[in-house]
Amino acid sequence: MDLLANNVVPAEGESTVRTYHCTYYREKMLGLKSGGFLGITNKRVIFQAAGEISSGGSLIQSEVPIADVSGINSYKGTYFNLFAVIGALLLAGVALMLIPAILTGLGYLLESYTIFKIVGWLLAIGAFIGSFLVSVKMIWRTFLVAVSAGALLGLAGVEALDFIYALSSGGGSNFWLLLLLVGTFIYMFICAIWYGRRPTFSLEINSRGGSSTPIRIASAGGFLSAVAVNMPNALPGKDAEKMLHEIGALITDIQTLGDYGIAKWKQN
Repeated sequence: MDLLANNVVPAEGESTVRTYHCTYYREKMLGLKSGGFLGITNKRVIFQAAGEISSGGSLIQSEVPIADVSGINSYKGTYFNLFAVIGALLLAGVALMLIPAILTGLGYLLESYTIFKIVGWLLAIGAFIGSFLVSVKMIWRTFLVAVSAGALLGLAGVEALDFIYALSSGGGSNFWLLLLLVGTFIYMFICAIWYGRRPTFSLEINSRGGSSTPIRIASAGGFLSAVAVNMPNALPGKDAEKMLHEIGALITDIQTLGDYGIAKWKQN
């Protein structure tokens, strides 16, 4: 996407050298979805993110003369979103409450303990195996593991005191079932933590004179960052890594070599 050809009015004699799809914003609660592009011309560095929200269009645009660029700070990686983990565990809690109740009700309805056990084991094994078919980035992996744990909990059919006694004594008919349940609970928490790991991207382009940062792409970062709560997190776009590798050399060549630097990067 060429910003000068589509969304930005070019200055006299201005032409695009490179354009990167460096980031995008996606926030379900705000209804926000937009792509962010960094355009480097022979005169300017331009960042623009145009998209749509539930109440209308949205536009973020900032720029700096390329001769004034003095420094670049960037990051592409992951951060830990505690609120996503809490949400996954709350959904898992719903499954842990409903599945044992449904199995118990089914057992009473059919008046067959054998069918109760068959359905319980099929649900426990099927949900556990099915969780591996779901990406770790999706909340439904945690939910499926919780369904498996809920089925095992229903099969165990013991209260908390019986559970503690079985583990401490190392015996009882439910010991191995309870041990399997503990392992499933551990895996469920691991899935929730995996779900809490989110990709993020940040870029700051500084200009000469003071601490001015005309172009800033926000990263959530941190454990409980305010950005993660109050602002949409910038996610890495398809050209993010390529841009991070070459933007410094690109801007330096244009600043120091002039037309030769521009021609060099247009040909690459």
